[in-house]
Amino acid sequence: MKGTVLMAEYKMQFRDGFLDRTKQMSGLKTDEAFAGAIGVSESVLARAKKTNECTPLMLIGLYKAFGFQPGEIAQIKQTA
Repeated sequence: MKGTVLMAEYKMQFRDGFLDRTKQMSGLKTDEAFAGAIGVSESVLARAKKTNECTPLMLIGLYKAFGFQPGEIAQIKQTA
């Protein structure tokens, strides 16, 4: 449409393999324990593993639990 500005959509996505490496590094054996350590439910963790999307809550949880900085955890990617 004339005069309409289209904005591309962006998503915060985990760096490749980040969640699996972090769980292994943590020594936690189950997804339930890992999710609890980062302050999210198991369903939130499962969704993140499936979509590779990093929510602000997970970003904060990973910082609080393990000291990761945002740039170590995720990157911003254009989706459209």
